[in-house]
Amino acid sequence: MCVIQLFITFFKIGITTFGGGYAMLPILIREIAENKKWATEDELLEYFAIGQATPGIIGVNTATFVGYKRGKVLGAIVATLGFITPSLIIISIIYRFVDILSDKFYYGTKLVKITVSALILHTLYKMFLKEVKSTRSIVYIALALILALLKLPLPLIVFGFAIVSMIEVKYAKTDL
Repeated sequence: MCVIQLFITFFKIGITTFGGGYAMLPILIREIAENKKWATEDELLEYFAIGQATPGIIGVNTATFVGYKRGKVLGAIVATLGFITPSLIIISIIYRFVDILSDKFYYGTKLVKITVSALILHTLYKMFLKEVKSTRSIVYIALALILALLKLPLPLIVFGFAIVSMIEVKYAKTDL
């Protein structure tokens, strides 16, 4: 067993398979079963199935199983390292890129937060218009808002208004 060849093969698989899971299966079959003949297609499918059933990333688990078959513990370690190294390199590059552009990301994030806040306010406004059917509903909405601004626990507010609503429904003679 050549550990360098094992590492390089799984490095290539790791760097060329995006989407994980089933997206990498054809590449694993071609490289491991057909080209290298390190496992049969059936064995590879079994490794893949076991990889899905065990905790962790399917590709890493499958690389570990194939590596173990080729070179026991050392093979498992080398194959796993070969598979995860491209991801570590890519994440490190992205981290460096984010660090350089952190101000732009910061302001971009602020813009997204402002936009989302505006969308939420718009939704609340539409809900308010839809729910305002009587003076009583305006009073309840105002009361709920005041209680929320006073930082009462929201589940308590919801529970309280649920009880009030049940009582009203039970004893109301008119449409609420």
